[in-house]
Parts: sequence; C-alpha cells; structure tokens
Amino acid sequence: MKILNYNELSLESLSNSDLKKLGDYWLRQFLLSKQQSTYYFCPLKRKSYSADNMHVAHFIDRGVLNTRFDLINCHLVSANSNTYDAQIQVDGFKSKHHKEYEEFLIAEYGIKEFEKLKLRGKELKMFTQKDYIEIIKKFRDA
Repeated sequence: MKILNYNELSLESLSNSDLKKLGDYWLRQFLLSKQQSTYYFCPLKRKSYSADNMHVAHFIDRGVLNTRFDLINCHLVSANSNTYDAQIQVDGFKSKHHKEYEEFLIAEYGIKEFEKLKLRGKELKMFTQKDYIEIIKKFRDA
C-alpha cells in the first residue's frame, strides 16, 4: 500500500487521485488554522470539540468536484453531526444534518449565496492535475 506524504513538494509527479487526497487534507488544515484553537466550534451543534472530533462537512456532496473545495460548501462540523445526524430523516431534507447545515448556510451567507452554491453544485467540472495543484497550494500556502 502506498503511503502518501502530505507535505509532498513535487506535486507534478502525483496522480489526480493522490492530488485529490492532498487537496482534502490541506482544506482541512486550512479550516483548522482559521480558528487557531485547541477546540473548534461546530456551527451546527453550537459547541466546541477537539480537532479529532471535527469533520470537514460538504453541504453539496463532496463527489461533486465543482464544490468539493468551495469555502461556502465546506465547514468544520462535529463528527456526530456529520455521521449520526446525517442518518436521521427529516421531512423535506436529506437528513437532520442537512437541514441544520442549510439553516446555518442561509444565516451565515444569505439566501442569494446559498442559491448560488446550489447552482454551482449542479455544474459539472473535471479537474486537471493543474487544478488540483492550484487548490493544494491555495490551502497549504495560506
């Protein structure tokens, strides 16, 4: 099994699959660095948790590349919300987690930005090696 070096400087030699993993890693590090704390605030639970109990949540599924690294789409939330609450059904929503996430996004960014995010989530985009490298550098070098 190949072990990925998250501090790899020679990004051009990596596959798109490995670059995507590095992009995910550096997005998480970027989000953690924005709070600079031992504990991180979950806007959905309105409580603080240690870093190992925080996930990067994506309102638009992370399989949608166009919004996978979008800072309106991605936030640190508690692991409990991102896993357990995502399994609780709520009428009119994908889950309890998605209902709370939608409410947070609208309160944080406004309905217009939320609607724009949903539109971006419907756009198809293929990432090139150059795209992934730009994303990694954006978050790693911030």
